[in-house]
Amino acid sequence: HSFAPSHNNVGVRKTLHMGLSTDEGCAAKPFEKKKIAIAGVGGYLGAVTFGFLQRSASIYGTGIASGNSPRAITATGTGAEALNKVLTPCFRLAYAGEDLVRLCKLSGMYNAVTGDPYDNGAANANHVGERLKSFDAVILGTTYQLEQRTVTGNTYEVTPNDKTFEFYLDERYGANEDKSPADDSDTHIEIFKTAIQACKESGTVKHVVVLETLRTKNPSEFVNVLENEEGITYTYIRLKSPLKKDLTFSFEKGVQDKLEVVCLPKGSPIHPNDTTPLDGETAIYREDIAALIVQSLMTFNWGGSRIIEVSSSNKPVEAGPPVRNPKYDKEWCPNSDVLAGILRAL
Repeated sequence: HSFAPSHNNVGVRKTLHMGLSTDEGCAAKPFEKKKIAIAGVGGYLGAVTFGFLQRSASIYGTGIASGNSPRAITATGTGAEALNKVLTPCFRLAYAGEDLVRLCKLSGMYNAVTGDPYDNGAANANHVGERLKSFDAVILGTTYQLEQRTVTGNTYEVTPNDKTFEFYLDERYGANEDKSPADDSDTHIEIFKTAIQACKESGTVKHVVVLETLRTKNPSEFVNVLENEEGITYTYIRLKSPLKKDLTFSFEKGVQDKLEVVCLPKGSPIHPNDTTPLDGETAIYREDIAALIVQSLMTFNWGGSRIIEVSSSNKPVEAGPPVRNPKYDKEWCPNSDVLAGILRAL
């Protein structure tokens, strides 16, 4: 990489971290715009991550493509509805239209009468892979929150009452899990294998960012799937602190906490995390993790793989002097430069 600042970026605000071009991810060559897809957008953390992707796609310097990117991957129309219920209030009336959403049978499909699955993982991977063609990177979760739903009409159903599992990155408030597999069920690793195989079958996906959700019981199984897949590099994000939601979030708040991030040495054992809150321990904002996922795409080199662990530093980001009419048209996320600095230092 040449780290010499280029002359046409003079005057771009520092939050785009272009002048210090030490990013090695998609922000290193912002003119080579990368298309990003994310699976599980019906979950709150998935929806906020999509919102940040959508904002970064509209700003030069991030290296993230707009047009038909970012792409929201979900199982049914319920996921798309849940996504827009977050985008509209939290991202200044942002919206994901049908052109940005693809309904996929990532989690399989079942006959409503007999309960039998229709397809095997390979057929599902092929189906999802078709919808990832021309995309460069995909954001996935490990163990999703699953909710049984009827397959949306005129998509991939065989009969009108076919069922599938909607998959939510992190969680959707009010989801009904009565008929869902347990968090330690093999269903979750099968969905993950299908997703990684789909990335491979797309022929274009080079990098995946994987969030280890707090529901994950056997994280090493997911890491093994990634390790055994040649040709796709990964950034695997582990959470060492519990999560909380900012109930009055809007993107203008930006990153609120300085996160503690460490990169694990290669070959480190991956044990299940215990994120039960300890006395006095601060939870991490879900919104900060969403921003971290997007920033990791810009900063980390897609040529390599890494596992990072994130915990709360108990230190809020210092607010700068108040500005009378702040403008956000050049920032995908205020204070994202704080995250960029933390990730570049790893």
